Amino acid sequence: MKRVEEFRDYLITLRYSEQTSYELPNLITHFLKYLEKEKEKTLSKVSKKDIDDYIQIIKYRNSEITKEKRGSIQINSYIYALRHFNKFLYNIHNRKIPVQHIEYLKEENKYKRTPLTIEEVKKLFGATDNTKFGMRDRVMLTLYYSCGLRRNEGINVNTTDIDLKRRLIFVRNGKYGKQRYVPFTEQSKLYIEEYLKTGRRQLISKAITKKRKILFISYRGKSLDSQSLMHRLKLLSKKASIKSRVGLHILRHSIATHLLQKGMSIYDIAEFLGHKSIETTQIYTHITEDDFQ
Repeated sequence: MKRVEEFRDYLITLRYSEQTSYELPNLITHFLKYLEKEKEKTLSKVSKKDIDDYIQIIKYRNSEITKEKRGSIQINSYIYALRHFNKFLYNIHNRKIPVQHIEYLKEENKYKRTPLTIEEVKKLFGATDNTKFGMRDRVMLTLYYSCGLRRNEGINVNTTDIDLKRRLIFVRNGKYGKQRYVPFTEQSKLYIEEYLKTGRRQLISKAITKKRKILFISYRGKSLDSQSLMHRLKLLSKKASIKSRVGLHILRHSIATHLLQKGMSIYDIAEFLGHKSIETTQIYTHITEDDFQ
């Protein structure tokens, strides 16, 4: 689609992150296909009602990837894409689509999310296999649990950001533009080495489009987005018979809680997680207190 490719180039020109420049056009493709198939319309004929109907579908129809209802963060990403696409149309083509009336959903209270237990995390690792996808799953768990990365931090990691010798991951695009190094254990090093030398190499060898630097790639060699990783995590959770809610950010919450329970200083945890303020980290003291009541 011509407009989608123009939109992608527009984002790249404005120096949006590689992940944003990849994901937003994909979400707009989803919207344009909806217009064509369900409304039998082109972009030039889109109405306010068409936009409203689309948002309702996003809210209440299951995701094609995870087969589950989308959360507020996912729904907001579609709204975010539409608003930025509207800016692109106005700035480049001097036209608009009726999206300004759409309001973002209030984010679910992330601090009410229950962290996994250490035993549940062990079950997730135990549910992985030794296929190329299983090796990739172990690295996913390593980055989001063992290293406590945020969702976008993990999917933006390149192979060149990993220093196996010093056991460090360089986070280039952290929140607020903050960069940091995150350490990992000897066991994590083994998982990452295994994936780089075997699993990822197998994926690259069969790939049509080869993303040479991105760590998480699909069997087609393309960058994996957060929904795809979330789908893999759901499969592991089901295989491990875990009843608790599981998500990429819950893995991050879990390692923070476990480190605090083991006696790590809250200041060290804040540095590890890349928090701008210690107040953000202090929420884990409340989570831990609730666990022991």
